[in-house]
Amino acid sequence: MRQIEDLLDLIDGRVGMYTMSRKFGEVCAFLDGFDACSEKQLMHQFRSWLSKRGMAAPELTWWGLVLAEVDEGFCVADARSFSDAENERAITRLFSLLREFSESPAKD
Repeated sequence: MRQIEDLLDLIDGRVGMYTMSRKFGEVCAFLDGFDACSEKQLMHQFRSWLSKRGMAAPELTWWGLVLAEVDEGFCVADARSFSDAENERAITRLFSLLREFSESPAKD
């Protein structure tokens, strides 16, 4: 089975093919589902990597840690009410961080 690392270019920019409404929460749910079926369980490693960056409280979920790196004031509690522009910013940051993570030499 292919891993999330192998699919970044395929998914990024085409989230509408994988989600119903191009929302940050739906993209996260898709990635969690894909990861649950994968052999590596990469999103646990991604969360650990994000937590070590120290941008937010380490007890947050990986998607909460991503939102903390989008902009001050972005939070999981508000994700359902994000505007289209806010969803796009959050999704763009998510894929930027996933690329950075996949290129990092040491993954827990």
